[in-house]
Amino acid sequence: MLSQLSAQHLAKLCKGQWYQDKIPSARFTAAQIDSRLMESNQLFIALEGKQTDGHRFIANLNPEQQQAAIVEKPEPQARAAQLCVASSLRALQALSGEIAGRTTAIKFALTGSVGKTGTKDMLVQMLTNFGSTHATKGNYNNHVGAPLTLVQMPEDTQFLVCELGMNHAGEIADLSAIVKPAIAAITCIADSHIGHFDCLQQIADAKAELFSSFTAGGTAILPRDDAFFIHLKTAAETAGASRILSFGTHPESSFRLTEAQREKDGLRLTIDYPCDKNNDQIKSITFGLAMTARHWAVNAACALAMSAAAGLDVKTAAASLSNFGDLPGRGKTIELNIGGHPVNLIDDSYNAGPTSMKAALETLAELPGQHSVILSDMLELGVFSTEAHQALVAQIIEAKIRWVVAIGPQMTAMTHDLPYSINSICHPNSISALSTLDHDLALLAKRTDNLLVKGSHGSGAYLISRHLTETYSIVSATEEMNHAS
Repeated sequence: MLSQLSAQHLAKLCKGQWYQDKIPSARFTAAQIDSRLMESNQLFIALEGKQTDGHRFIANLNPEQQQAAIVEKPEPQARAAQLCVASSLRALQALSGEIAGRTTAIKFALTGSVGKTGTKDMLVQMLTNFGSTHATKGNYNNHVGAPLTLVQMPEDTQFLVCELGMNHAGEIADLSAIVKPAIAAITCIADSHIGHFDCLQQIADAKAELFSSFTAGGTAILPRDDAFFIHLKTAAETAGASRILSFGTHPESSFRLTEAQREKDGLRLTIDYPCDKNNDQIKSITFGLAMTARHWAVNAACALAMSAAAGLDVKTAAASLSNFGDLPGRGKTIELNIGGHPVNLIDDSYNAGPTSMKAALETLAELPGQHSVILSDMLELGVFSTEAHQALVAQIIEAKIRWVVAIGPQMTAMTHDLPYSINSICHPNSISALSTLDHDLALLAKRTDNLLVKGSHGSGAYLISRHLTETYSIVSATEEMNHAS
């Protein structure tokens, strides 16, 4: 889509000027913010970040490959053309908004406190059966990632899927104004990032900003089981949604999950869904989902509702999830061998909040065998932090966990209220935990069949999972043997 914009049009949109009137003749096919990813006919957008300043790499661009840059500070020694602007970020956002307005692709957007990335990936899996699909990479869903998704969209895209995230009020509204979705979904309202808000009501308001920039006739997809369903529905209607679909286990859900049975290769789901716009005629579909945690079943219903809102065949969409398995860092099971003891690592280490932590512990409790956990502090909970961590005591007891490795001051404090029958090892931070992890594992492995690792990204749970996978994974060892041979 970026190729539709000439160099002169780029300058006008970005309110900039080509340095020394060096105007490139080429059309650019995509934009990058990492110079290492640059290819021919691409535009580099120099952003100043916390770790480094993109302007340091302008000199590396190759004009012979028709590369150019958007910059705030021109580099006199650089050979590539440079479009000078007041703000590179605002220029990126302006370009993405123009592309969003030009594309004929059906535009999907989704947000929510929990399950955004998994739901987005399920939807993408479905949409690829029907046409060319472009989506947010990973969970790159912020004020940089969402616009970057648009400026990297191929010309032939038929379905665009944008995951939108936020930490503060107003951020979703800004991103929605860029994307202007036709179909917009909220997975749920929960206490993730509640440290930046006073209550869940404010989080619901911030998520409802998703509907503030609907295209004409937009469809809203809402969680029917959520306590804020009516609030979200009112917000969507006020914003001009022409149709509202819901999902969940509630009897009034448009896409109602009626059964989620655990099987050897995942889950077997049954969902009732409407086959007419008035929701008068209901059909039922049963299909497989290769994920193991039951909470993903509701997210599958959300993704199915989004694809159906685009007029796509429900049976074809659902069938594509039979090989959609657990995601790395979000519940993927990895077989370990620790000192001769087989242990199943449940890697849910990407991030954590009270709601997702509870779901992970409930999933662990359903597994056969003995359970241990490595938990790092849940962050961004503000004044609610102590209460949220203390609530884990009852959940850990109910899950019949034998060992707890606690990382961080809040998790450490939580262990003080655990019964003596549950063993605990405490560390002030992830660095300390890593220093004795192998010794700790020698104790845990003898009495552990399933090991859950979960915590906020900032408290380092992912570092623990990385060490476990790299050191003890059976698959990794097998791959190394195959590589050596």
